[in-house]
Amino acid sequence: MVKYLYTAVFFLSFILLVVLTRYFKKHISGYYVLLFSAILVVNYGYMLLAHSNVPSTALVANGTIYLGSAFAPYLLTMCMADLCRVRVNKLFRFLLILMAFVIFEMSGTVGISTLYYKSVTFSYCNGIGMLTKEYGPLYILYPVYLMINTAFCLWMIIRSFLKKKNVSYYTSALLSICMMVTLGAYIVQKITSFGLDIIPMSYVVSEIGVLILLKRITMYDVGAISTNYMMESFSEGFVICDMKGKLLGSDEAAKTWFPELSRIQIDKVIQERNTELLWHIGQWLDGATEQEIIYTNAGDKVIAVRHAILEEKRKSKIHCFYMRDDTKQQQYTKLVEEYNENLSRDVDDKVRQLHQMQDDIIIGMASIVENRDTNTGGHVARTSDVVRIFVKHLQREQIYDFLTPEMANAIIKAAPLHDFGKIGIPDSILNKPGKFEPWEYEEMKKHAQKGAEVVERILQNTQDEQFKQIAVNIAHYHHEKWDGSGYPTGIKKEQIPFEARVMALADVFDALVSKRVYKEKYDYDRAFAIIAESKGSHFDPVLCREFLKCRAQLERMYDYFVDDEAV
Repeated sequence: MVKYLYTAVFFLSFILLVVLTRYFKKHISGYYVLLFSAILVVNYGYMLLAHSNVPSTALVANGTIYLGSAFAPYLLTMCMADLCRVRVNKLFRFLLILMAFVIFEMSGTVGISTLYYKSVTFSYCNGIGMLTKEYGPLYILYPVYLMINTAFCLWMIIRSFLKKKNVSYYTSALLSICMMVTLGAYIVQKITSFGLDIIPMSYVVSEIGVLILLKRITMYDVGAISTNYMMESFSEGFVICDMKGKLLGSDEAAKTWFPELSRIQIDKVIQERNTELLWHIGQWLDGATEQEIIYTNAGDKVIAVRHAILEEKRKSKIHCFYMRDDTKQQQYTKLVEEYNENLSRDVDDKVRQLHQMQDDIIIGMASIVENRDTNTGGHVARTSDVVRIFVKHLQREQIYDFLTPEMANAIIKAAPLHDFGKIGIPDSILNKPGKFEPWEYEEMKKHAQKGAEVVERILQNTQDEQFKQIAVNIAHYHHEKWDGSGYPTGIKKEQIPFEARVMALADVFDALVSKRVYKEKYDYDRAFAIIAESKGSHFDPVLCREFLKCRAQLERMYDYFVDDEAV
C-alpha cells in the first residue's frame, strides 16, 4: 500500500509540473521550472526505491533522490531572491552550487568510501524496498547546506520588510513556508523512526504553495496591467489593488501626487482612509460608489482618478485607479459650473415654490372638505401618516419593482385627496349622527366617483401626469375590494390600481381605531385582527401581509395623535 502512495505522489508532482509549464511558464523565471523538475526527480527516486527488490535498483533510486534533493534547496533560494528582488552574489551562488554537486557526488560513493555513508543495507519488507543507512562524517554537509539556504531566505524576507516597500510580504512568506515545510519534514524524519518517509509529501505541499503564489504573481502583474491601460491614453499615473483591497503597486507619478502611497506596504490592505484619495479608493473597494471618475486635490493640482475593474483568471478582480493632471480643465469647468449652478438655483427655487404652493393648496382643500364632515375629524391627517408609514415600509422591503421613489412620493402626496368627493355629498347625510339608511348609504358611496371627477379637473393642467393619475385613482377606487364586492365599479384583484389598494388599508384601519358616531374605537388587537381576517376578501393579500408588519409603527403613531375621544 505504501509503495502505491509513493507512486501517487510522483504522478501528482508530474501533474503539478505540467500545470506550471502550461499556465505560468511565460510569466516566470526558469528557476521555477527547474525547481518543479528537481522535485519530480526526487519523487521518482522515492517511488523507484519503494518498488525495488534488489540492492542495485535501490542504490540507483537513492542516487536519483539525491539528484533532486541536492539542487531543490538552491533553486528555491533563487526563486525567493527573484521575488525579493535581491541580487545574489556570484561567489555565494557558486558555493551553493558547488555544495549541491559535492553532496550529489558523495551520495554515490556507497561501497567506495565511508566518508558520506559508512554502510548501506538493503531490506525488502512487506513488498517495499528500503535502505538502512549509517552516515559518515561528511554527511553533515547536507543539513548544513539546508540551513544555509533557509537562513539566506529568511534574511531576504527581513531585508525586504525593512528596506523595500514594493516587495510583497505575502509572496515572500509563502515561499519561506514552503522551504520550512521541507526542512521540517527532513528534521522530523531524522529524529523519529517513521516507517513512511514524509519528505516526498512535503515536496508536493511546497509545490502547491508555490503554484498558489505564482497564480497571484501572474494575475497581478503590475507592469503588464499598467502598460495595457497606459496605451488607452488616460493615465499619467496609476495605483493597483486586488479584490481584497491589498495594494499591488503604484508608479512614481502617483507617489509624487499622493505621498501617502509610499507609506503603504505592498500587499497590505488599505485600511487608513485619512486622505481624500485613500477615502475614495476605499469607497470604490467597498462597492459604495459607482462613479467611474472622481477629482481629488493634490496640493495645488486637481487630479482626475478613473476606476476600472479587470476580470482576470478564475473571476478574480483587479481594481485599477488611473490618474491624470486635470487642473486646467477643472478651472475652466468650475467657472462654467458656477454660472450653471446660479442659474439652476434660481430655477429650482421657482419650481420648489410652485410645488410647495401646490402641496399647500391640496392640503388646504382636503382640510376644507374634512371640516364639513364632523364625524371623521382628523381622518385626512391620520390616513396620510398611515400611508406614509406603509409606503416607506414597502420601499425598504423592495416588495414591488415598480414602486419607484417618484411613485412612492406621489402616493403619499395624493393620500389627503382620497375623500375629496365628499364635497359633493349633502350635509344632512355627511353629518348624520348615526348609521345611514340604505338610500343614504348609496348617496354617500357616490363620493368616490365625484372625487375622481373633481380631482381630475383640479389637476388637469399639472405637468406631473403620474401624480395626477395616482390622485384620481386613489379618490375613485379606494373603496373597491379584492374580491370585487366594493364600489363604485366592482372591479377586483389587480384591476384595482395599486395606489388605491394601499389607500384602502389605511382608510379602513383608521376607521377601526377611531371613534365614530356609530361606534366606539377598537383596540389595536381587534383592529389588526379584522384587517388580517379581510386578507384576500377586502384587501390585496400581499399588501395586507406587509401592512400587518407595520403594527409597531402604527401603534406609536396613533398613541401620539389619537385622543381618548373622537376628534
